[in-house]
Amino acid sequence: MTGSEAGLPALAVRSLPRRTPARGGAPAQVRAGVVGAYAFTAALARLAEAKASGALYGSAGAVYLRDGAIVHAESPCAPDLGVRLMACGLLSPDQWREAVTTAGAERGVGGHLVDTGRVARGELELCHLLALFDAAYFTLLPDSEPDRFQPGATSRLGPISGPVPAQRVAREAQRRRAQLERAWPWDDTDAGPVVPRTGGEARGGRARAPTPAQLAVLAAADGSRTPVQIAWHLGRSAFATLLDVRRLAAIGRISTPVRAEAPPAPAPPAAVSSPAPVPRAAVLSPAPAPAPVPLPPAPEPPPLTRGGPQPAVLSSSDPSVALLLRLRAALEARL
Repeated sequence: MTGSEAGLPALAVRSLPRRTPARGGAPAQVRAGVVGAYAFTAALARLAEAKASGALYGSAGAVYLRDGAIVHAESPCAPDLGVRLMACGLLSPDQWREAVTTAGAERGVGGHLVDTGRVARGELELCHLLALFDAAYFTLLPDSEPDRFQPGATSRLGPISGPVPAQRVAREAQRRRAQLERAWPWDDTDAGPVVPRTGGEARGGRARAPTPAQLAVLAAADGSRTPVQIAWHLGRSAFATLLDVRRLAAIGRISTPVRAEAPPAPAPPAAVSSPAPVPRAAVLSPAPAPAPVPLPPAPEPPPLTRGGPQPAVLSSSDPSVALLLRLRAALEARL
């Protein structure tokens, strides 16, 4: 187990530590009437409508706001910015530690890395946006509950990428939940240790070789690591790892907990264009629940304005490639 993994809680996702709700100090829109499914998402929507600035803490992480838009998100389930920068070779562990200990409060860690020439601004922004959406997925799980809102609180990373509308982040979390459901509608694989199966059988008549990313997951699966711990070990997206684990379960390459009735095999690729089924309440929640805030459909991704090789963080195996290409095009337009 690596040093990054050693600092993790028992990250079976279901066992996330619960904070004790703060007494006082939270605005009425967080304290009153925010319970049940999608409680954190509802609290976030109200803060966004009020153009609030600060940090909303919850049972699965925290979201930082500036004038109602999201500038950072963090969760114990999602590898942070430092892990990602080290995993793709942009920083060494010593360089990341030096940035954290010496960065000023005004510029933050991100500004320090750019000012010292450790990381190019475009690379830093892409890695930060990847980390933001990854952490926000877990923070906005339907069973995630808000604990408190701290006005004026900022992240130690400082300003990095531009603010992202809260509705866009909530819409992306909803899309990811549906993607997991389509891949393999059996969420027990998200929480327990990943146990590879030798000579796995193809389910649904779909014999398909694992992708390079899935092979990396299988190589890191030692029978005790959960998908989230594998993500920290590899320094990659926790959501992408959850998705790979579900797809490996769908083709019989990993063991799955025994149930009285197995889920149906995923639809063949030709059926992907049909409307997706309504996702369950959460990746880890037992029953569906409607989102409290209507989410408009995601816009079509614009064409890239420039060619060239993509940075290491834009792996073709990442399930958020379409989203990241849109972000990359927007960043290129600003450079």
